[in-house]
Amino acid sequence: MIETLLRYPRAFIFSLVLHVVVIGLTLLEFSDRSVTPVVTKKGPQDQTIQAEVIDQKKLEQREQKIKQQQEAKRKQELEKKRLEQAAKKRAQELKKKKEQEAKRKAEARKKAEAEKKRKAEAARKKAEAEKQRKAEAARKKAEAEQKRKAEEARLKAEAEQKRKAEEARIKAEAERKRKEEEPRRKAEEEARLAAEAEQRRKEAELKARLAAEERQRELDNMRQRYYSLIREKISRNWRQPVNAGNMPECEVRVVQGPGGVMLDVILGQCPGTREYRLSVEAAVLKSDPLPQPEDPELFERDLRILFKP
Repeated sequence: MIETLLRYPRAFIFSLVLHVVVIGLTLLEFSDRSVTPVVTKKGPQDQTIQAEVIDQKKLEQREQKIKQQQEAKRKQELEKKRLEQAAKKRAQELKKKKEQEAKRKAEARKKAEAEKKRKAEAARKKAEAEKQRKAEAARKKAEAEQKRKAEEARLKAEAEQKRKAEEARIKAEAERKRKEEEPRRKAEEEARLAAEAEQRRKEAELKARLAAEERQRELDNMRQRYYSLIREKISRNWRQPVNAGNMPECEVRVVQGPGGVMLDVILGQCPGTREYRLSVEAAVLKSDPLPQPEDPELFERDLRILFKP
């Protein structure tokens, strides 16, 4: 109500003034009724006529005044009613507007809540769909990986089976060939071993022969050095006699014992004078003991020495 009056201040002032006027007229009417009529000391008839005239005028005035007051009151009530209706209408409009605004806000809030719920539901569904998609993708990936591993294991098993079968086939084929070729291979192996043995024998013989020849050459060289040492010692101990005469090569046979100890000296073919032969024999005896050979294998009990001055 206050909000309505504040919105229509002129109507409020007019209504207030109207109420004040009506109240004033009512008070005036009550005051007129309380006035005591003036009684003159005229005659009874005059007084009666005058009273009637005055009363008639007053009645007409009062009636006119009452009519005016009633008209004013009616107008006031009509205005008041109009103002009340306008205020009520405005209040209804305001209430309706507020209700509409509240309804609009409620609808907007409801719509916002519905939109929020829709978005939340959409987000939930999207998240759920994404979760399901990822789970499905993970499941498919796991299935694919499982299939891949199974296929890989199958192929590996098949390859391993084929490899083993091929190995078995190759082994069986090799065994068959080996059995088929065993006699020939054995004969060839025996021939090869015999040839190798013969080759080794020949090589051993050759090696032994070469070693024997080498040993013989070595012994011959050592023998030559041995005889040269004996001849050199005898030559150092030989003294040329005065009547040596002709001094040809002289053969001397020496029997020796261990350590080169001379056991016997025998002159073989030794042409020349007697003094020459004796000088050779004395030189041989003076050379006792004889030099030892480098290798004991060269030791000879009977030595045949050719001496030439």
